[in-house]
Amino acid sequence: MTGIESGIQLRGVSKAFGATHALDTVDLDAAPGELVTLLGPSGCGKTTLLRIVAGLVSATSGTVSIDGGSPESARSRKRIGFVPQSPALLPWRTVEANARLLQDVNASANAASLPDPIALLEQVGLGEFRSAYPHELSGGMQQRVALVRAFALGAPYLVMDEPFAALDEITRADMRHLLAELCEPLNTTVLFVTHSLAESVYLSDRVAVLSARPGRIVGVEDIDLPHPRTPELEDDPAFFAAETRLRHLLHEGAGR
Repeated sequence: MTGIESGIQLRGVSKAFGATHALDTVDLDAAPGELVTLLGPSGCGKTTLLRIVAGLVSATSGTVSIDGGSPESARSRKRIGFVPQSPALLPWRTVEANARLLQDVNASANAASLPDPIALLEQVGLGEFRSAYPHELSGGMQQRVALVRAFALGAPYLVMDEPFAALDEITRADMRHLLAELCEPLNTTVLFVTHSLAESVYLSDRVAVLSARPGRIVGVEDIDLPHPRTPELEDDPAFFAAETRLRHLLHEGAGR
């Protein structure tokens, strides 16, 4: 994809930590409203790439643009949110207070378009748990609160680092269905890291497959499946065909 005037653009992005080369000349775009997944072996630099896009780490070389500006500018204006692997809920705050956390900390950010955290909690099935505390919730419920907290900031860009990795397979499937439901109406642009083929196919408009370290993109697969995505889609032969193509790209990237 070329010629994007807004959205996320990476050109020739490389990153080294001393003698360790994590990323090698990565080119990638994410158009407004698009969900792009990064898929690759452990240690290939996926998380490093997310942190560069989020303005938390600087690239050694290359450029990163978010709506024509720097990641640091997007982060300072609360235009981009980062969702880590752990829910990282504050144990002394209730579910509702955790869901409101980013709004409370960034009261002036995106003020005209802030979603209602209570409505989001209702949407993800946690309305009756608004007064509960994190230790009273299951892992999947905690991760739902973390999603609501991220979406409640109203940021048009989210980078998500394997947020469902610690969940069991059934809960993980429920979470990807839920994330798709949250993203569709809000037109959020998402960069999403996963090791799951099924997760990448279900969620993505495109999947970028990275090689082993130093990470470089060995292929980008368009996921030409209908929206909105529904659980029944996972039984479609086209779904399995997309998984197969991605598996072959992963093997190519691993040098197999």
